Amino acid sequence: MIGLIVLTHGQLAAECLRTAEMIIGPVSACRAISIDRTCSVEESTDRLAAALSELGAEGEAVLILTDMFGGTPTNIAAEFLVAGRVDILTGVNLPVLIKAVSARQQMDLFALADFLCEYGQQAIRRPAELLNVKK
Repeated sequence: MIGLIVLTHGQLAAECLRTAEMIIGPVSACRAISIDRTCSVEESTDRLAAALSELGAEGEAVLILTDMFGGTPTNIAAEFLVAGRVDILTGVNLPVLIKAVSARQQMDLFALADFLCEYGQQAIRRPAELLNVKK
């Protein structure tokens, strides 16, 4: 099973995982790492390295879900990219995390990242359009 790490600014990672577990129950092989102003880049890098080591200990691949491209969490994660072993998907949100939890058992790392990227784009909806609400 592909391991998941949610790595974000502030408490978004912890809250996203907590909320996902409230909806779908306990999530195994998943860690939340929150980076704030009190956390140095070195400390954040060490925390990510430890989580990657733990989740990938059995030779499993790991997908890191970050909040935004170009932000510190993504920049730190980029140091750990390894084709077929560690990948990154930016723009994490609750639907993507929940879908990642279920889809990671049926796909390899590349397919999962590709699938979630497309799914995330489709999961952003505007209810007014669906309900035909006029301007």
